[in-house]
Amino acid sequence: MTMRAILIPLLTPLLLMGCAKGPDRDMAANNASSAPMADNIDDADAVATNIAQADARRATDDWVGRWTGPEGLFLDIQPSPDGKPGHYALTNKDNLDRQGDYTGVADGTTIRFVRDGKDLAIRPGKGEETGFKYLAGKQECLIVVAGKEGYCR
Repeated sequence: MTMRAILIPLLTPLLLMGCAKGPDRDMAANNASSAPMADNIDDADAVATNIAQADARRATDDWVGRWTGPEGLFLDIQPSPDGKPGHYALTNKDNLDRQGDYTGVADGTTIRFVRDGKDLAIRPGKGEETGFKYLAGKQECLIVVAGKEGYCR
């Protein structure tokens, strides 16, 4: 390619802008000065990445940690060892005689898991919904079976 072939497309907008008269000429100059710069493109990529990461974060991710029930019962939620988003490793002592490990998967604003062949869902709630006087009045709770099983922080 010759230098002329490169310069003509680059200089044409400048030549046309020079021919304009009055306010349109100023508007064209202002538009040219607000064109995105290379730095702005990098910033846009960073913003898009941050938005994608925020979208990948789920409300259920805030539930990670230990939740307590009455008489030593508990629900412990941890990110899945394989690192899959929306997957959790659950350790649950749901009665005085049993403690088990389960795999949980985010489903909207719940974490679903299977215990004793039953599909269960962990959802947010209040202490009154757990069915335990010990947890009444607590505001930050997770309910497994309303009126029968719940855990609070």
